[in-house]
Amino acid sequence: MRTLLLLLLLGASAQAAVYRWVDANGVAHYSDLPPNDQARPVPIPPGSRVPLRASSIPDQGQRSAEAAAPSYSLAILSPQQDATVRSNVGKLTIRVAADPKPAPDHNLHLLVDGQAHPVQGQSLTLNNLDRGTHQLQAVVVDHRGAMLAQSPPVTIHLHRQSKLFGKPRHQQPLP
Repeated sequence: MRTLLLLLLLGASAQAAVYRWVDANGVAHYSDLPPNDQARPVPIPPGSRVPLRASSIPDQGQRSAEAAAPSYSLAILSPQQDATVRSNVGKLTIRVAADPKPAPDHNLHLLVDGQAHPVQGQSLTLNNLDRGTHQLQAVVVDHRGAMLAQSPPVTIHLHRQSKLFGKPRHQQPLP
């Protein structure tokens, strides 16, 4: 009789309950513990359960190849923070330093206002960049696109002559 009672108790504890409730903002929440009297149990059909498997996360003694990626130091050498660049054609050359040089399966990119541009070597020249304030940041990504390192952001200001002003006065023909 004790064995039967013990088996019933173990079976009941293995059956996990899920509770649902809606907060004051109308957002539905789910949990294995009811937080208040409004929480109602949610029936779970038997086919919805998935057996747990051992984790594939390596322990401290095992490091995967990705975990052994080099620690990069990145910096934007030029232009410097808060620099004003004057270019009527919107040309901007950015010099980047990466130490160590990125591994073959890692890529160096320059983010210009969040848009990625691949960097070959140690510099990148952008053409026809819009006037205004721009944020630059160097990043190293792996073959999956995961960010491994990033430089501090650098803000620059690009000045271009406005088309509204036309030619300078000394170049305009006389009437």
